[in-house]
Amino acid sequence: MSTMTQPSTNSPNRALRFAGTELKLGPLTIVNPAELVATGIVLAAAGVSPLMFVGAAAGYGSMNFYATFALLPAIAVVLVITFLARHYGWQRLYRGILAAAIAGPLATAGLEVVRAIGFNVFHAMPGSMPMLMGVLITNRFMEGPNIWSDIVGWGDHILVNGIGFTLVWTLVFGRRRWWLAIPFAWVIATFFMISPDMKMLGDIGLFGLAMGSGFAITVYLAHTVFGAVLGWLTSRSRTHTSTLWGAHLKL
Repeated sequence: MSTMTQPSTNSPNRALRFAGTELKLGPLTIVNPAELVATGIVLAAAGVSPLMFVGAAAGYGSMNFYATFALLPAIAVVLVITFLARHYGWQRLYRGILAAAIAGPLATAGLEVVRAIGFNVFHAMPGSMPMLMGVLITNRFMEGPNIWSDIVGWGDHILVNGIGFTLVWTLVFGRRRWWLAIPFAWVIATFFMISPDMKMLGDIGLFGLAMGSGFAITVYLAHTVFGAVLGWLTSRSRTHTSTLWGAHLKL
């Protein structure tokens, strides 16, 4: 009867080693490194939609270019990793993606209700963000919106953008108390109002102050609804309760 001995880990050459589904880096252990890497790729892909608007507003390229060569590949990457997560049993990642796919569009729809009221009733917004995104992505800024550009713009805003931000919540923070998603949404709103996006909306200044206080009030109220819906839905989902670092990192 033979026995198998494990190699000693005291040697400097053994500071980095795999142990089953764990990767040991000295005193630090990464649980399921393959799932962690896949999660990082999904999070990077999730950032493409909001960042391409910032990049276009800053003059680093067109939305049409970014959508063709960055956004579409990013969507494909997320779909492929979703399949891999299901195949390999990466439950935290798989359930987090599914939760984001449900909560993201619903939370963004709630945001749009507030934004539409601010725009149509109180004239606190310079225009429709989804329509603007649609004409920029379809390269119709000079011609104006049509049915196709509206479909693209609303699809990018409600589905891609909404799911993207929600993926950050579900995959990084896990399942938290519902109200904690509201300050998360306020952070998104703040970055939006201090970003180059303000130039794309008519050069209305930081926090949209050139339009008066109504713009900032509308944006924060809209994102409060986004965070409340996001938090309520994901707090009842089957995503893991632990944070990303709590799930994958051990000392």
